[in-house]
Amino acid sequence: MAPETMLEQALDFPRQLGSGLAAAETAGIAPTGPTSVALCGLGGSAAGGRLLAALFADQLAIPVVPVDTTSLPGWIGAHTLVVCTSYSGATAETLGWWEQAGQCGAQRLAVTAGGALAARAAEAGAPCVVVEAGFQPRGALGLLLGALVGALDAAGAAPGAAALLAAAIPSTVRVVDAERANPAIAEAEAAQLAGQVVVFYGSAARAAAAVRLKNQVNENAKATAFAGALPEMAHNEVLGWLGSHRHDLPAAAVFLRDLAEPAAAADLHDQIFALVAGDRPTVFEWHGQGASELERTLALLIHGDVVSCYLADCEGVEALDIARLTGLKAPPAE
Repeated sequence: MAPETMLEQALDFPRQLGSGLAAAETAGIAPTGPTSVALCGLGGSAAGGRLLAALFADQLAIPVVPVDTTSLPGWIGAHTLVVCTSYSGATAETLGWWEQAGQCGAQRLAVTAGGALAARAAEAGAPCVVVEAGFQPRGALGLLLGALVGALDAAGAAPGAAALLAAAIPSTVRVVDAERANPAIAEAEAAQLAGQVVVFYGSAARAAAAVRLKNQVNENAKATAFAGALPEMAHNEVLGWLGSHRHDLPAAAVFLRDLAEPAAAADLHDQIFALVAGDRPTVFEWHGQGASELERTLALLIHGDVVSCYLADCEGVEALDIARLTGLKAPPAE
């Protein structure tokens, strides 16, 4: 049974990774020689695909492109593997991509907890990775990431990625144990972020992690948050922080760092951190723990997710409440 709170779903991440990998192993996925992969999804169901493309860039044997546009790109054809991910199995846009992929003659693979997407995959005779149901889509990141990594490894698009992810699970267990043993750190950071616009920044794989954490603050804490990437923000967005100082805008920045950053990237991070810290008083640097960049980035994802849950408490909102989203997804009244 899925944990009842968003915090417990966040802390379930290590177990979910193993479960998602196991689900992919039993899905009967065979290498069919695709020359490209399109990872289609929205919201919490898209987070796994974005992170896969960033975390396992070195393992990707062919182009793997996250897709969240209203229709499939024109380059998709018979040699493309289109992976449609919808945790609920009912996301209208994802079901539309599934049908478009069939019309393009593309290879198709579904990742879901069930619903219409699983049914359509069965009708088409396409492989389907079925993960555990009962979670919020945003609370099922480990399930979806594990499933996607296992699926793309089996398809030949990311050889060796499943083994790398499996090897990183013990490190994520230690991170979760530390969060449980000492919640005061995350609680204090959440208290400092409360009432402010939060902007997450990262380079390389941490840029994708920044987007994920921005979305978690949006959904869990119902708070305004944004994400940016380095070095790109050094060419534009860093100037915007001058406005936050000039207008005394309540804004905070969180920089996701890694000890293995190239020297030039680390120096740029340090310079921008100093500039933004001169504009606003609440600026954090988060460093993940682990022996590899993968482990450290996963640690950042866990910590940021936990902070977003405590931020919901600070903001006085219910992390599980998604009534506004549900209203947008409801069919229009006749």
